[in-house]
Amino acid sequence: MTALADTDANPIALDLIMGAAEKHDIVASEDIFDDRGVKLWSSGQTISRSLQQRLLERKLQRPLESCLRAQDGVSIIDLLDDTDAFFSNDQDALARALKPQALAIAHEIPQMQLHPVAQLLLTAVRTSGSAAYTHAVRGMVLAGALAVAAGRPEDTYFLRLALTGGLLHDIGEMYVDPQYLRATHTLGIEQYRHVVAHPQIGQRLLASQTDYPPELARAIGEHHERLDGSGYPAQRRADAVSPLGQLLAVMETTLGICHSAETPLARASFAMRVIPGEFSLRWVGPVVSAAQAAAEDLGAGAADSAAVEDLDRRLEDCRARAATIGSRSSDETVRRICAKAHHLLGRLRAGWNAVGMWSAGGEDLGPAEGFEQRMAARELAWRMRYVQRECLWPVRDLSAAGAEALQPLWDALAPAETSKGAPQVAAAAG
Repeated sequence: MTALADTDANPIALDLIMGAAEKHDIVASEDIFDDRGVKLWSSGQTISRSLQQRLLERKLQRPLESCLRAQDGVSIIDLLDDTDAFFSNDQDALARALKPQALAIAHEIPQMQLHPVAQLLLTAVRTSGSAAYTHAVRGMVLAGALAVAAGRPEDTYFLRLALTGGLLHDIGEMYVDPQYLRATHTLGIEQYRHVVAHPQIGQRLLASQTDYPPELARAIGEHHERLDGSGYPAQRRADAVSPLGQLLAVMETTLGICHSAETPLARASFAMRVIPGEFSLRWVGPVVSAAQAAAEDLGAGAADSAAVEDLDRRLEDCRARAATIGSRSSDETVRRICAKAHHLLGRLRAGWNAVGMWSAGGEDLGPAEGFEQRMAARELAWRMRYVQRECLWPVRDLSAAGAEALQPLWDALAPAETSKGAPQVAAAAG
């Protein structure tokens, strides 16, 4: 699994940094030594590709990121310009929705602290030309807007933490193989574990190599947690997730869904309400309000009744299978996995009941009710497909016999005829 080893140069992040050094002045802010005391690079010297292989072959006395400075890298002025460009895009539904908070955000960005390590990594990401830098800026703006809309106006400290957290929430992805982050196919369990590691990598990076407040590093590690314990990497519940972590979870999910060109705000609002108890309503509230104000065209009609009936049958069948396999097994790991599967499927049933899926196909539904039924059918079917992944990625002690015992459950969760297509509402893993 990808990890952040303080004395090892991560090859993925190093390659991004070296790519940035071809266009920016990235210099050693101090002498760089290996763990035997051999100097590899002198302070003040601009780094180049000639250093890359030596760094990969040696352990270092100090983390590489702490030894480098991007002298002409991403600056606060750049962040202000990028924020202005974001709000100037009238074709962007999210930008239009957040404009009421634009002045408050622009006022606070100059007060943010851009630590040299964060600046270095943001510079590397921006230079790479990937969408990650744009995602970071959008995250900064959205997190700030949530803090303004739902927070206390006088709490500028929390607002600055939210802006910084939104900007840096995915910084750990720099240490993960990009083929896993941008996969167009379903990841296997081992591949998914690389993705699951990125919040923890980001948390460790900020905690060990910057002077940002501990609550910021903690929140970075929590931005994929869910209040019902179904998130990652620590599967924390309720108040075990910090307020800033709860905000970043709403921010990340909203960003992922707002890539959709069709009714993005309505989809985001619905996705965070379909399963009760996953997200903090305090931070979901501004997204719901923005979706209502946007008044997107929701279309007409209810969910396909035949598809809903099939989903209902499969949901109950899978819950029964999980209970039966768990009760008959003497393997503690199998019982634990079945209990989690049963719990996750029960959460899907709660969402089903909350939306009122039993009335699918009714002709008297208004646009909002019909939209939510259509989205619920797609969302719940998609989530069923990934129950196996969510149950297995934390488990490392499953025997071959245990895996065989569980296979009928996995087969029922993701039948061949539903294995195609992408999620219509749910956000991407990253």
